[in-house]
Amino acid sequence: KAALLAAKTACRLPVICQMTYAEDGRTITGTDPKAAVILLDAMGADIIGANCSVGPDKLLEAAKQMVPYTNKPIIIQPNAGMPVLENGETHFPLSPADFGKIAPEFAKAGVSYLGGCCGTTPEHIKAAYDLLEEAEIPQRENIEIPAAVCSASEVVQIDQPRIIGERINPTGKKRFKAALQANDMDYILDQAVQQVDAGADLLDVNVGMPGIDEKGMMIRTVKALQSIGGTPLQLDSTIPAVMEAALRVYNGKPIVNSVNGEEASLQNILPLVKKYGAAVVGLTLDENGIPKKAADRFAIAKRILDRATALGIPKRDVYIDCLTLTASAEQDGAKETLEALHRVKTELGLKTVLGVSNISFGLPNREAVTRTFLTMALENGLDLPIINPNIA
Repeated sequence: KAALLAAKTACRLPVICQMTYAEDGRTITGTDPKAAVILLDAMGADIIGANCSVGPDKLLEAAKQMVPYTNKPIIIQPNAGMPVLENGETHFPLSPADFGKIAPEFAKAGVSYLGGCCGTTPEHIKAAYDLLEEAEIPQRENIEIPAAVCSASEVVQIDQPRIIGERINPTGKKRFKAALQANDMDYILDQAVQQVDAGADLLDVNVGMPGIDEKGMMIRTVKALQSIGGTPLQLDSTIPAVMEAALRVYNGKPIVNSVNGEEASLQNILPLVKKYGAAVVGLTLDENGIPKKAADRFAIAKRILDRATALGIPKRDVYIDCLTLTASAEQDGAKETLEALHRVKTELGLKTVLGVSNISFGLPNREAVTRTFLTMALENGLDLPIINPNIA
């Protein structure tokens, strides 16, 4: 991520990104081919693949994992097998014939460029070339890439409802505020572990409150969370500088929470989403606040989508939050939220987000109210409920 960011910042030349995988199919720091290609594609790599590593049989599996997640060309350069030590010298066991015979399988899988790395010779390359002359490479420019986010080690595909844990957030939480003021990272990490154990697929991370260095705390929190697990994160801040700091230290493709229909928000946040290859939550509010009617919220969602895609952010990476209002204060709000959610899902074809528990603030039997509204939201197309998984 750092190398690609540096290259894209320094010049406009095409950039090829290749990773190296061990026999277990991951890098030495735990990244698998799916996570790597998801991030590298989102950040604008021009060609993505793998080199060195192991022999062609093992890198064929890596290639098959990469292909569904990008329209970019895939490049693979295997070793001539795993090295062995013979008579004090390193030896690569695959002959040119054995190396070349797997070449058609790479073409069949959708690989665009095939070469060789350690232990390969001109004869190895010729053996592969001779068997590739008649091979047909599938056209991949228009494949439908699934919506997904990732950490350095885990991929979460948004192909069914996924839970975003809401507990790493000081809003309405005295104990969490005290932890932030005391720099009590153990408490914050405990909140993360509890939510993951309870079924959270992603974790929202918000450390904004008066009286602390939000940027410094966000950086420390993101790094600490990454040190104990691989659950992907949703980075949550209203301050662009804090958001960019979090994006720079996050190892993967996160969700940015959030942008909204205000011009300042669109101008400040969407370029960061594009630069760092994130997905983004769009809130259906603007300079006039949260519209009461579903039609007006839908219009803001459409405006956010148009501005995002104009910057080159893929439609699959735009998630819309139609905003849950407290039923005790806005009794018609629940119906309007559900109608807006349904329209965003069916008419725009976007993934949807809701802070579900907002519906029950100030009401008795909050858990029952929240569960009921969650069920209704799921029926109307909710993909990413932001909830407390420990009680939902």
